[in-house]
Amino acid sequence: MFKKFFDSITGDNKQENENYEASASNDNYENDYEDGYQEVEYDPETLHGTHYSVEDFDAEVASRAEAWIADERASGENLEDKDIQNIYFNYRREVYLEWNNCDTDQMIRFEHANSLKYTGIQTSGFVKVEDNNPLLEPVHGVDLRTYTAMCLKISAGIDHLEVCKAMGFEPIIWEELNTIWPQRMGEDTSFTVTTLFGQYYAENVTVPQLENLKAEISEEGAANLERMKNDRYFYEELAGARQAAYEYGIDGAQWILENFGINLADFQSVAMQWMTEQNQNWNSESILEFSNYQQEKQKEYAAKFAAEQGGNVADDVNF
Repeated sequence: MFKKFFDSITGDNKQENENYEASASNDNYENDYEDGYQEVEYDPETLHGTHYSVEDFDAEVASRAEAWIADERASGENLEDKDIQNIYFNYRREVYLEWNNCDTDQMIRFEHANSLKYTGIQTSGFVKVEDNNPLLEPVHGVDLRTYTAMCLKISAGIDHLEVCKAMGFEPIIWEELNTIWPQRMGEDTSFTVTTLFGQYYAENVTVPQLENLKAEISEEGAANLERMKNDRYFYEELAGARQAAYEYGIDGAQWILENFGINLADFQSVAMQWMTEQNQNWNSESILEFSNYQQEKQKEYAAKFAAEQGGNVADDVNF
């Protein structure tokens, strides 16, 4: 359950984007920011440039987008909601790049910081929680943070009966918790519950009732875990190895535990940490480098697993 769930929240979140030409110019800002302007200060929360107001930015985007939409409709085009969203998406990018004279990495960091406002979807590392969100109301008195702490203990290998005993309730309560919270994640179109769950997981949260429940970890496992937290290449290697194991019918999580001493909970916690750090400090060059490195390692481990299983079926086929 935990492997499948985390695959869904640590995978690439790709937004469809259709290309629209945009020729409108920004008369208010082009003279100030078009020739090599570099010293832009950004609001630490919104990542908007401090040299303009958010209201002016949104108004400029709307002006350009609505003008384009009007022209399209005048020419007989039938625009659907997704078309209009894409038009706004592209003009938002255009205006941000113009007004801040920045690169695309900065623009993507801006999009992550404002994903809830502009797309209605949360991004890991930039979670914003609205007051009185019914999807975050406790279930049987257990809030999302506590539920996450329980999941961490169980996915680390501690029996759910021990976790329930420490929490002071019957196993049937856990079954309901583990039904209702995932249901809410599925219902939440903003991904607030899912993203917040991932954030708590990355923080390796605990609650007082569970602090005395410790998953066993060897000295080697502890050393490998610490290295994985601090060495991105080592993490990518193990992520590639785990994926290759699954592709060859091997339980990847169990293989990592047996060969490196790292349990599923700790592995996924580190995965969420790296994903959050990547979202907050987006750098396309390093992302591509790490992605390529993981793929290379995945191929290496795939060859290893294939050899252990007597080779791939197609190895003896000549064309």
